Amino acid sequence: MQKIAIISYFHYESSLCLAKSIAEQGVTVDYFAIVDMFHDKGTVPGINYHKAPKHPGLIRLTSVNAPEICGYYEGLPVNLFLFRLVSFSRRLMLLNKIVFKIVLNKIKSAKYDAINIVGQWPWVEIIHNELKDENLTHTFHEVGSHFKGELSTPLMETVIRDKSKVILPSKSTLDRFRTLDKNGYCLSEYIPFGKFETLMLYRKPTKLKIQFNNDSPIFLFYGFIKPYKGLDLLKRACEILNNRKVDFNLIVAGSGDDPTLPFYSTKKNCVVINRILYDDEMVYLNDISDVVLLPYKTASQSGIIPTSFIFGNPIIATKVGALVESIQDGKNGILVNAEDAISFADAMQSLITDQNLMSLLKHGARQYGNGDEYDWHNIAKQTMSVLMNH
Repeated sequence: MQKIAIISYFHYESSLCLAKSIAEQGVTVDYFAIVDMFHDKGTVPGINYHKAPKHPGLIRLTSVNAPEICGYYEGLPVNLFLFRLVSFSRRLMLLNKIVFKIVLNKIKSAKYDAINIVGQWPWVEIIHNELKDENLTHTFHEVGSHFKGELSTPLMETVIRDKSKVILPSKSTLDRFRTLDKNGYCLSEYIPFGKFETLMLYRKPTKLKIQFNNDSPIFLFYGFIKPYKGLDLLKRACEILNNRKVDFNLIVAGSGDDPTLPFYSTKKNCVVINRILYDDEMVYLNDISDVVLLPYKTASQSGIIPTSFIFGNPIIATKVGALVESIQDGKNGILVNAEDAISFADAMQSLITDQNLMSLLKHGARQYGNGDEYDWHNIAKQTMSVLMNH
């Protein structure tokens, strides 16, 4: 039986689902989720491990200390581990390097047929340098920084120099990577990710409760709040709808900062939750909402899309980055030009007033990942083809 390792430095939601679909092909998967000790809250997206031992190094997850996620893999050859660093702070890098050395030596000694490193954080370069003589494949959800306009990073340069295999989850990021790898040193392939199924493991009663004073549709903006995500565009669209006297409700949820947050906080038809969201809260917010909003100014791809589509929530988004690849205009969402507040307001109003359109788009959202390129079974086959390509 083939045996692979997946080492995930964030992006757990997609890599956990990938591990399951690969295991369903009869491949043993050892999954390593990189977390830290000092700021650890006992949970990352897709994994609740409050009962797991809290020390640096490797920690085996079991049905006792992580019952939900272990139950997700019941009967499958998947072994789950926390790869716990001391801290994500650079000030403790010396201690982290010791942990990296010990754990990565254990991983090398396991003699995997292939290793997939997921993530593009700078410290991934440490993992790469330790494992570069293995059958290694990187998965980069981001190439450089789309919102800073940067393309190259030391990690990308190292991966290209070493002619590593690279998986990119959108055509947009594939193009960015191939622009960087202009000599074609790396085998680089586009393989998307599917719906973030593990979120549904945490559907349970939550302390978060939201009520509006009317029955108008609820629009949801959620995720990390950053200026490039276009809350200023959404503000202008809301003002247009208010001037038209169109009734709607809005939730803005997530940690981060934006100059427009005070505007939303003062509106009676808007609820602002400005903090980190837990899995059960994201489930709740999607359950009570009708439409998700992505008014982004720039983007690579977004995990909001495969999360929201699980709940049958269509998406109104701007035509930036890879958003146009998975959101199909008129099928599972509505696409408008970036920075076009009038068109964004028109799209919102169309879903408020046209129930047939709302029903059509909700049906399309539910079909995402069923037998198409975003189906995890198809994704797993493509991924294994790249991983086993020596």
